Amino acid sequence: MRLRCGRARLAGCLVALSGCLTQNPAYDGATGSTTDPLAPTSTDGPTSTSTSTTTGTSTSTSTGLATVGELDSEGTSTSTTLALTTDEPSTTTEAPSTAELHHYDPANCVEPLWCYGAGNVSNGLDGEVRGAECFDAPVAPPYRVRRIDYTLVALTHQARVRFQVRSADLQQVLYMSESLGLPVSSGSLQIPEQQQPVIETSRFCVGFVGGDPKSTIGFGADPSTLPAPQQTYFGSDACNEPGLRDVNLFMPEIDPHGPWCLGAEIAAL
Repeated sequence: MRLRCGRARLAGCLVALSGCLTQNPAYDGATGSTTDPLAPTSTDGPTSTSTSTTTGTSTSTSTGLATVGELDSEGTSTSTTLALTTDEPSTTTEAPSTAELHHYDPANCVEPLWCYGAGNVSNGLDGEVRGAECFDAPVAPPYRVRRIDYTLVALTHQARVRFQVRSADLQQVLYMSESLGLPVSSGSLQIPEQQQPVIETSRFCVGFVGGDPKSTIGFGADPSTLPAPQQTYFGSDACNEPGLRDVNLFMPEIDPHGPWCLGAEIAAL
């Protein structure tokens, strides 16, 4: 049996959920700020041939002082103090304290990554489905995973799902949610503060396990961009694919071939 997946034509309606599930917000990448350097100040010296000038310049980035002296007609020395500035900008780069991470465009999350039969993308085959999406965090460790974002595009027979936070090598499950029944929609799982896993490395993964022998679940994948190696993982009992395997290694190519529509919010400790 070939491993295929595609656009689900299943209709779902939003239902009110208890706990911490919320509608999925729009995401903006973290932005930084820059500080423009101060413009240098220049001063033309006197035109008299009897003028002598002495200038001192500070090597720091703060304002310095210079003194211009000249002789008047009676031979008396006068002086004027002028402000001088350097043209060297002062910038400071710091790691952000929070970040929202995802590898997908929500507009492209319309096809489920699941197994289906008879050439019909709406005919999801019952069986447990697993997925994981891994991220390199811009926040310096240690940090907490506070939220998991998702887009669910198809399911059968009231399938349920558990969300996970995993170690970078996928070997350790650092957080597992309760079993949830989800509507077909975009949403977010807010992890209770006391359960938010602390990540000590720069890389981590979020994922899910959903469905059973009598149901299955189809989270979206974004086929508009190819995932990097060791970023996006898939497995399904319905396709006799145990565990989790990099989607780039499937032959024939997995469809849709792209990153999971899964994201996360993290925060420094």
